[in-house]
Amino acid sequence: MILADNSPRPVPAARHFVTLDELISLRHWPPARGKSRERMAIRDGHHLSHIRGRGMEYDDVREYQPGDDIRHLDWRLMARTGEAHTKLYREERERPVFVLTDLRTPMHFATRGHFKSVLAAYGAALALWTTLANGDRVGGQLLGSDASNLFRPSGNRQQVMGLVAALANATAAQAPRSDNGSLGDALAAAERYLSSGTLLYLFSDFHDVDAAVQQHLMRLAQRCELKLVLISDPLEQQLPQGKRYRFFGRDRELTVDADADQQQRYQAQFGRRLALLEQLHKLRGVEFAHWHTDQHPLFRPPSAGGDR
Repeated sequence: MILADNSPRPVPAARHFVTLDELISLRHWPPARGKSRERMAIRDGHHLSHIRGRGMEYDDVREYQPGDDIRHLDWRLMARTGEAHTKLYREERERPVFVLTDLRTPMHFATRGHFKSVLAAYGAALALWTTLANGDRVGGQLLGSDASNLFRPSGNRQQVMGLVAALANATAAQAPRSDNGSLGDALAAAERYLSSGTLLYLFSDFHDVDAAVQQHLMRLAQRCELKLVLISDPLEQQLPQGKRYRFFGRDRELTVDADADQQQRYQAQFGRRLALLEQLHKLRGVEFAHWHTDQHPLFRPPSAGGDR
């Protein structure tokens, strides 16, 4: 995420939930735009499509073909080579944006910093407000809510307000939790209803990422732009050493007392999750960011340095 060093950062009043007023106030918070359009950012400028046509951004040349507009001939190249070439451009165009926010039970957790669900809600709200301000159509879906929270891309401000309200309600401490449906199921559905050229934001801890999820994302990347944000807690990367820890949830208690072998297996499991997502990052049109609950770009003070 790209932020100006002097940009004030709003921080939720609580670490485990966020209010509707806080999410609404984000529409007035404009982090700085980066110099490069290829960087991971919540707030983008205009959009470059991967479709070559007669736009404003020069992209490449090819040999002249009958029917090409002579106004797009590359006269300098033709003077050097003696052969006619046509300039190609990447169109600057409106695109729909879809924000998929994972708020299932594992997201309502943090040993340090803010809950993963709070970071996901903040990031999603920023993406929604920015898209609306840019004049693009935006929609989204919440995973982990009992209600059917699927909002098709639209320029309707009231719909965006409804989605922001759903984000706030889903992070509330008393909100009912539902883990029905996997990330793979949500992505399989997205393949059916997302149109080509859509920008897809996905905020999740990716706890159930597997080969099937990877395949869905690879297929979506062939016709959409993806911004994947992994949100993790330090405990997910390494278990506490030398001490026994007890964790309490709504309906269960968990005791962690790991030996060296369990530590190694646990770290390797998270490493495989991270490696799978970084492999997707190599695909064209896919950007990946890793946010930590205790060290991330959303609420980090300006003196903390650059983004990750």
